[in-house]
Amino acid sequence: MDTKANISKGPLAGLRIIDSTTMVAMPTGLHIMADMGAEVIKVETHTLFRTEAARLLYADNDPGDEPWNRDGSFNTLQRSKLGLTLNLKVPEAVQAFKELTQISDVIVENNRAGTMDRLGLGYEELRKVKPDLIYVSNTGFGHTGPWRTYAGIGRMFELTCGLSQFTGYPDEGPRRVGKAFFDLHVGWTAVFAILAALHYRQKTGRGQWIDLAMYQIGVSTMGDAILDYTANGRNGQIVGNRHPHHAPHGVYPCKGDDNWIAMGVENDGQWDALCEAMSSPSWTREERFTDTLSRWRHQDELDPLLSQWTRDFDHLELMALLQKVGVPAAAVMNSREVLTDPHMRARNFFEHIPHSPGSGIGTKSYFGRPWKMSKTPSFIQRPAPSLGEHNELILGELLGRSQEEIERLYEIEVLGTVPTDPPTFIPPSYEKQLEDGSLAGYDPDYSKIVGIE
Repeated sequence: MDTKANISKGPLAGLRIIDSTTMVAMPTGLHIMADMGAEVIKVETHTLFRTEAARLLYADNDPGDEPWNRDGSFNTLQRSKLGLTLNLKVPEAVQAFKELTQISDVIVENNRAGTMDRLGLGYEELRKVKPDLIYVSNTGFGHTGPWRTYAGIGRMFELTCGLSQFTGYPDEGPRRVGKAFFDLHVGWTAVFAILAALHYRQKTGRGQWIDLAMYQIGVSTMGDAILDYTANGRNGQIVGNRHPHHAPHGVYPCKGDDNWIAMGVENDGQWDALCEAMSSPSWTREERFTDTLSRWRHQDELDPLLSQWTRDFDHLELMALLQKVGVPAAAVMNSREVLTDPHMRARNFFEHIPHSPGSGIGTKSYFGRPWKMSKTPSFIQRPAPSLGEHNELILGELLGRSQEEIERLYEIEVLGTVPTDPPTFIPPSYEKQLEDGSLAGYDPDYSKIVGIE
């Protein structure tokens, strides 16, 4: 059976990709391609703990009998993919990987420089069995240059690339943006690079190696900051929520507990619209606030006055009010508000995916893709695979291995469906997390709220 026949048609239908990656960046790019119809085979080992599941965000906070299959991060990052376990420390696994390469279009890996070469699975070796192969190597700093051997993870690149020069508050020093900010950028960039290589192969018949460096992707997003130094020799500094030229520009408190609205007024027309929305209190006509430069110079006086007004409004209602009169403004939304946002629902951004009955996970809501294609719609093809779920399908029906051969691979621990060292972490209860402050809130009826029950 050709497993491609089981993939709903999409813009990338007929494309087969080997996903030999971990963490967030590359799995993100490849679940996007899988959503678009590519057959993505997630290759992992049962001898190591799934690193995508490091946060241990178990469905319903319950590890269950198979916690390695219940982690929310893994199920989000590996959706739409098939799953194969290969312990690449065993020669038979390396051989199976090479056989799979022969019938695939793209290989993506994110090990330290040199790791795949030592396994006998580097680009130069694999192009011998698949001359038009597209091979993507994602590392922190690339395969050339003095930093090529440095380890890199998404959490560090916002600091290394210069972004943290601007985040945080002047009296506190740099702050991280929050989550691994650049991981997602790297994933999206990988999609672009792979599609460009495929386009080149279609025209020439030749494959190639893509050396993808996360550090360079971070630096490439710094745009105006790099340009300002190149053109003017100026080095930026921490600005908090403020803007180098515009005011008011910040985040202001609203009615309720920890509710906020972000505003960015860029010109006098927007300022006049804001004043009218506030019913033009007398302080708005003071000389210190009459033009853009004066408002910027007197932000310390302006922000508290504006905050007095915003405190009387619900943040979502105030966003609608200000947007209606032409003031750039947006409510600071929490996870529940994003998931229940009527605009997101109108665009069907979140997709409800049922998991297998045996998993005990049920139906969960997953984010979709930030675009819609009128002729080739994309959607989540299937839930993430359980560990080794498609071992027999891939080795038997794709590679032609007999059942006896497959059973032998299980015996010599090339294959597995249970981790060698399963996790034993028991998450604290929601009540405990609320008590220690690691959780801001919890809705017991969340399934009804997001519409999956």
